[in-house]
Parts: sequence; C-alpha cells; structure tokens
Amino acid sequence: MSSKFSNDLVDKVREANDIVSVVSDYVQLKKVGNRFIGLCPFHSERTPSFSVSPDRQLFYCFGCHVGGNVFTFIMKMEGLTFPEAVRRLGLRAGIDVSTSVESPQERAARERRESIYRVNALALAYYRQTLVHSPSAECARDYLKQRRIEADTQEKFKLGYAPASWDSLLTMLAKKGIGPTEVCEAGLALRASGGNRYYDRFRNRLVFPIVNVYGRVVGFGGRALDDSTPKYLNSPESAVFSKRSNLYGIDLASDSMRRSGKAVLVEGYMDVLSAHQAGQTNVVATLGTALTTEQARIVLRYADHVVLCYDADAAGSDATARGVSTTSAVGLDVRVAVLPQGHDPDSFIKEFGGEAFQRSVDEAVPFIRYQLDSLLDAVDWSDIESRLHGLEKVVDVLSGVDSEVERAEYTRELSERFNVDPGALALDVRKARMAAMRGTSRAGPGGNLRSGSRPKPSAWNHGLDDPIWGSKAYLEVERALVRLATESLQNRTRIMETIGPDGFKMPAHQRLFRLLCDVGENGAVTPAELVDCVDAELKDYASSVLFGAKPWESEPDALENALTAWQQFSTRHRLNEIDDEIKEADVAGDYERVYELQAEQKKLRYLLGRDVPLY
Repeated sequence: MSSKFSNDLVDKVREANDIVSVVSDYVQLKKVGNRFIGLCPFHSERTPSFSVSPDRQLFYCFGCHVGGNVFTFIMKMEGLTFPEAVRRLGLRAGIDVSTSVESPQERAARERRESIYRVNALALAYYRQTLVHSPSAECARDYLKQRRIEADTQEKFKLGYAPASWDSLLTMLAKKGIGPTEVCEAGLALRASGGNRYYDRFRNRLVFPIVNVYGRVVGFGGRALDDSTPKYLNSPESAVFSKRSNLYGIDLASDSMRRSGKAVLVEGYMDVLSAHQAGQTNVVATLGTALTTEQARIVLRYADHVVLCYDADAAGSDATARGVSTTSAVGLDVRVAVLPQGHDPDSFIKEFGGEAFQRSVDEAVPFIRYQLDSLLDAVDWSDIESRLHGLEKVVDVLSGVDSEVERAEYTRELSERFNVDPGALALDVRKARMAAMRGTSRAGPGGNLRSGSRPKPSAWNHGLDDPIWGSKAYLEVERALVRLATESLQNRTRIMETIGPDGFKMPAHQRLFRLLCDVGENGAVTPAELVDCVDAELKDYASSVLFGAKPWESEPDALENALTAWQQFSTRHRLNEIDDEIKEADVAGDYERVYELQAEQKKLRYLLGRDVPLY
C-alpha cells in the first residue's frame, strides 16, 4: 500500500466502494450462490470464469488467474496507479482525498490531463457558440439542415463549427491564459514546421465532440465543409484520448444500452445522430477505426447483445466480419442488421424512417446467416462455375460452425438450395473442418483461451518439488491456514506458536502470513485489506488463495483441524527423510545411528496411525 495515504483513508475509500457495485459498472454480473459471476474483462472467453465475492470484497478469474480487491480492479481496468485508483474511487464515493500527497511525476501527469480536459471544454463551448451564433457558420448550419439534423439533436450532441480562420481557437484560448503548447497537447493545434508559428487543427469543419463515459470531452471529430482532405478528421492520441478506447455517443447511449441489454454499433457520426433523433438511443459508433477489443469491452459493460449495422457495401461487409470476430471474442452475443444495398443507417432512416430502422435492428440475424445470405446473393445460378465457386465458399463458412446440430441444419438447407447430395456436402464440410483443425491451434474465440493465460512463475507463487510439501493436498492446508489467519489475532498467535512462519513451505504463503502478523496487530484482517499490502507480483496469487475458502473452514474447530493436518504432513515428510538417513547410516556402518533413526521412525508411525486421513 502506498505511504502517500493514511491507512484510515485507504480503508475508508475501500469500504465505501462495494466491489460488486464497482465491477458491475464494467461487467455484467449474475448472482450464483454467495458470489457473482461474469465474463472476464481481462481475457477473451465465452463461458464465465470471473467471480466476485461480496463477503471477501475480492475478485478472481479462474481462467487468466487475475485477482485482487476493488483498488486492483480499477487499476487494471483503467490503467491507473494506486494513488489514482484511490482518488477515482474516493470521488465515486464522495470522499475528499485531495489532501493526499502526490509524487512530482503523478502531479505532473494529473495536471497535464486536467489541462487537456479544460482546453477541450473551452473548445467545445467556443465551437458550439460559433455554430449557433456566428455568420461564418452559415455553411455548417446549411449542411446540417440538408442532412436533416434537428436543432434539438445538435444541442444534445453539442455539435459545433470550427471557423476557416487559421488561428481563431488559438486566439480565443490565449485570451483565457492558455498558451499554444497546451492547445497542441490537447490536439487542437499544430506547430508549423521550421518556425514558432501555430495554427488550428480544425478549420472550416463541422465539429463532433467526443465524450467519454464519465461525461468529459476527450477529443473531437471534424467533417470538412469544403474540398479539404481528409473529409473526416479526428483528434490525435493524447493523455486523455485514444480512438481504440472510445465510442462516439457512449455518454448518451449507455443508459439505454443498460436498460435494453442491447447496443447497436454503426460506423459514422451521422449514423449516430440520425438514429438517436429517430428514437434509437442505444446506438454508438467507432471512431474511424475497425472495431477494437477495447471498444467491445466498453459495450460489454452495459449490454450482453450487440447488433452491427454497417454500410451495405463491400467495405461494410468486411467491417462486419471483423466486428463479429472482435465482439464474439469478448463474449457478446452478436447479430447483424441487414440494410438494402447502397444504404448506411443515416440514409436508410432518411428514406424509410425510424420505425423501419428499428425493425431492421429487431430482425437482425446471426452472423452465419448473414454470411450465407451474402454468398447466395452473389451466385449466378445460371452458371455452373459460379455455383461451384459459391459452394466452395459455403463449405468454408460451414466448417467454422462449432455446433453439430446447427451445422447439420445449414448443410441440409444449402444442399437443397444448390441441388446437391446432402451427404456429399456434409463430407466436404467435415474435410474442411478437419483440415482447419490440423492447420491451426484454434486458440481464437471458443478455442483454448486458458492454455497460455497463467501468470509466469515468480519467487512468490512457484510450486515445490518435494513430494510432500509440493503435493496439492498439503498446499491446500497451507492456503487454509493463511485464510484462517486473517480471521483473528488469536488464530495467528496459535499458528505462530504451533508451526511459526517457517512452517509455511511455500514462499508465497510464508510472506502472506508474515504480512498478516505485521498489519493485523489488533484483530481480524479482511482479505481486501491484505491484498492492498502485498507485493505487486503476489496480488493475483494472494487473491486466488483468499478467494478459495472451503465450507469446513467455517466450523468452530477449523483451525485445529488444519493444524492437525499440517502436523500429519510434517510427520510424513520426516518419515521420508528418515528412510534416506537410515540408508546413509547403514552404508557408513554407523549402526548406532541406524538404531536411533529406527526408534524415531517407529514412534512417528505410531503417532501418525495407519488410518488417519491427511486432509
């Protein structure tokens, strides 16, 4: 735990942020028994292996083995340092942490971000005022009128206009004491090469503010209103903006996505504006890039289902295929809304209306159906070569269907469509599937997502080569002792007196027990508190230990049973040592030592007993 905060402050922030509530802002959770489960936000999976314990205030993924408390979670999700996580969660809970001490580097990074947010907020207000009131924005107002974007929608999305002037924004910001280097850091100005002159990045463009899920302006998009290229221009990457990690309209769509459990993904700014204006308020857009895993995970915070509604052209089809792969990989249920050829969501709504667009979304089809229908539409049924080529593509598509029943149903349907023997088509699909399985490891969606996901061994979490100390049963006893040690000072004292810290043979468990003794002088130590204290490389393993409580540990004599089990393993270990020592003494001719060892061996075997279970 960072020394920049008092223990009392960290405890207060942690206790004010229930981990289930915090994680639910990012992951769709379902209650199962006394825990909550969901799809892990830290690796791709289709079957939930991510678990949150409200009792222990911990999370742990049994797939990628990442775990921790509420601070760890927010640090991993948002890429924050520990002090930043405390401040974020403090703000969430309404706790003032402003008096905490920052390092010079942390202060500089925070001030840089806040400077960019301030510049962006002022720029938004300037662009908005210019669009609404300036005579120079007539071209932008005409364009919006032509595109049928109503005044209410313009206000809702805070649309603006960047004048054609080379330095109008720079001039306005200078009057507020903001220099050109700060404007450049925000991505709103550029420095001319070979000089000390600066100029506005956005000129004569309709401006679309990009707002994150917290309602802060992180960047802008600009649509050229003349022949300038590119037609659409986005802010560059900055300390607060990454195209890969933001979605246009997410600030306005998140509530609707959460209520409906569904998100609609489109490609363009205008698609989002027209959809929201037509009443479809769960629509968001990517930012000039192919859909990324980071964007898919943002969607997953609010919805389980996603409908891809891209342009009905070749580029849109390619984008749809990539989008399906990305969204499926994070566990979203994906469908595709099919629009008439040549239309995008904006033009479709303009021509057919919002209700028709709603029907297209409601009637969205699984991607496999979308793929097959697209292939069938491209076949020239009067030409045998075209039919055979279409069949080859159909075989490729069907070979990727994992469900036997689904594959058989599509095979039957398509054999009738192509008028071929269903057995022959099924055989070709089976051959293609076997070839694909031989040629790849199938580690993509639905494949073996866990084989490479374990954390690398470290000095803390490596196993033991000894057949007793390294056995799974013995290590379960050590883990149980660590968990029981968190419950009270009395338990820790009993463990210390009976086996001591050195009684823990695994370095990770020994370290955890020593930490418990150091930080828990006055009684119980919650699992979430302990996770704050451990070394960074030990957090995931510590979480797995603290998360794994067994039902018997709640019984009154749990500690004594665990210590008895530990003693039995220790006795077994000593018996193994004695066997080796007897052989050595016998070879050396030290028969007195042999007799001593045999006596000890007899005594230990008597104490152990023949039928005493070890665990």
